[in-house]
Amino acid sequence: LCEALGVAVSEELLALGDAENDAGMLEDAAIGVAVGNACPMAMDAADFIMRECHEEGGAGLAMELFGFDA
Repeated sequence: LCEALGVAVSEELLALGDAENDAGMLEDAAIGVAVGNACPMAMDAADFIMRECHEEGGAGLAMELFGFDA
């Protein structure tokens, strides 16, 4: 999807994840963010770990904190 949209993954992508299948995406993204209830593999792959969980609005808060327009 990023390629089709012309988004440079390692320079422009904010990725948010919580599961093992998110680890590669978190590693490849310019900014990889794991939410507070993420599995250990996702936390290890992320650049930042938030205290907030998905249920607490983690995605919106991450976009706000890192300067992305929601």
